[in-house]
Amino acid sequence: KKTYFSKGFAYIYNEKDYENKIINKKIKSNETIISTNNIRRGALLKISNPRNGKNIIAKNSKKINYPDFYKILIVENLAQQLNLNKDYPYIEIEEIKKNKSFIAKKAEMHAEEKQVPNKAPVEKVKISNLGKKSINKLEERPKFVIILGNFYSLNSAKNLKKRIYSESQLLKNKKISIKKINDNNYEVFLGPYYTINIIKNDYIALKQINFEEIDVKIIK
Repeated sequence: KKTYFSKGFAYIYNEKDYENKIINKKIKSNETIISTNNIRRGALLKISNPRNGKNIIAKNSKKINYPDFYKILIVENLAQQLNLNKDYPYIEIEEIKKNKSFIAKKAEMHAEEKQVPNKAPVEKVKISNLGKKSINKLEERPKFVIILGNFYSLNSAKNLKKRIYSESQLLKNKKISIKKINDNNYEVFLGPYYTINIIKNDYIALKQINFEEIDVKIIK
């Protein structure tokens, strides 16, 4: 069975969002909470910041409704530990199987440490990048693409591109590219993007034409 893996943006909790009814639950200031509606409650997840290699491991602890553009909701102290840029809080999420001994130990620690947010486990992780050069300057503005799908044949990739242009008035003037990965893999993507708001607008347009699971990749 394949474990869950996804890339996209984190929703960083703010109490005003609860007061304005953007999310449906209030989180206490001393809680170390992550919530994603894409995987079962209680699942152990690794959340990584590919910009600097930092990650945390924690349980999917609550079911909270938040804008579905985002992949996960996390609290402020975890965002700080990952050193996320709030203008584009890009993350990678991976489900971790609990039968690994070091993971089981971390899961046991989590219950004791969740009252002390600054002790949540942080470790280095090797991150692959689509570009040839590694990122050395954290302040450098990243570039993103929305992955629309991977196809066995070039014709299938072209058909998806035609479908999007024909079905969406909002996307018909957008740049859709096809990248040949190998002879049997053609990747279709929108972009590049430089701001989260434009990504969000195109994400909503894709949802309107029945795209379900959409990944965002960082390419710079």
